[in-house]
Amino acid sequence: MEEKRISIIKPRNFDEAQALADCLKSQQPVILNLQQADGELSRRIVDFCAGLTYALDGQLQSITSGLFLLTPRNVIVSAKERERLVEGAFFNQL
Repeated sequence: MEEKRISIIKPRNFDEAQALADCLKSQQPVILNLQQADGELSRRIVDFCAGLTYALDGQLQSITSGLFLLTPRNVIVSAKERERLVEGAFFNQL
């Protein structure tokens, strides 16, 4: 089974949403970090991601406030792995 790397994306503007789409199109899961984003950017990015994951038969899951996990179709992330990834995403910010 092929291992998929998980990208952590922390967009500063809406133009960076294309990186999300590129990852999902290549069957790569993404942790989306919007914890430092303003409200308008957060709403736009989440709306974009909801449409993107729907169109690609993926999933968008809220992990905690401002952190989301986007998974492509046929990619399953266990609860234990999701917890490990979120902890890693948090500590990578420090």
